[in-house]
Amino acid sequence: MQEEKNIDAAAAGFYDSVAADYDAMTGFERRFVLERPFFRLLVEQNAIKSALDAGCGTGFHSLLLSQLGVAVTAVDVSPEMVRRTLQHAEQAGVQLKALQSSFAQVRNAVDSNFDAVFSLGNSVAHLLNPNDIFDALAGFASVLAPNGTLFVQLLNYDRILLKRERIQNVKQVQQTMFVRFYDYENDLVRFNILKLDKKGDDVEHHLLSIPLRPIRSTEIASLLRQAGFAQVSIYGGISLEKYSPETSKDIFVVARR
Repeated sequence: MQEEKNIDAAAAGFYDSVAADYDAMTGFERRFVLERPFFRLLVEQNAIKSALDAGCGTGFHSLLLSQLGVAVTAVDVSPEMVRRTLQHAEQAGVQLKALQSSFAQVRNAVDSNFDAVFSLGNSVAHLLNPNDIFDALAGFASVLAPNGTLFVQLLNYDRILLKRERIQNVKQVQQTMFVRFYDYENDLVRFNILKLDKKGDDVEHHLLSIPLRPIRSTEIASLLRQAGFAQVSIYGGISLEKYSPETSKDIFVVARR
């Protein structure tokens, strides 16, 4: 229990620190055009009227789902991420609920039976041991309606661990460059964000780091079944393309009880 609290506190501190740069680093505005068609299909095919966005970040998927007519409750362990989600919702003119909660406390934080739970953006990888992952997945199951659907997105650690890739992403926004990279540490990986700011002839740098569990496709499928999900399908992304352990960028899981 204390280890779980320490992990939650570390994640909250990490994302509080990165929140101001998160939208620029992830291409917040550009992603609406790219991802809306896929989420519209998910909403229509699964008759989603209400959803929990677990690990909402600055609210991109919460806003997108709200714009598609879904009643959204957004949760994140980071208070600053929750604040920015509410700010984005106000600016976009959409109604949603947003509150601070760890995955372990989700079942106590919300009181609805949702048509869907979305845990995207590699959020579950912040849970560092199988017991905590199981608890989170069981918590998601407990807030789903009887015919509800869970969607989980992870990076494809089957491929990443095979190739031992260090550089995950490089993005430049005006005079600022963000480099996301991994260090490999036994059973975990250390996720680093290096921010480089060009100031005249000088370059200022700032590094943030946090450990992640590189969850393989077989592990997430097994834990989902243990948590009560009888139907587990694994895809290579939100477009539901076929999953390839060697080449897919993501692991995208669709699970039903």
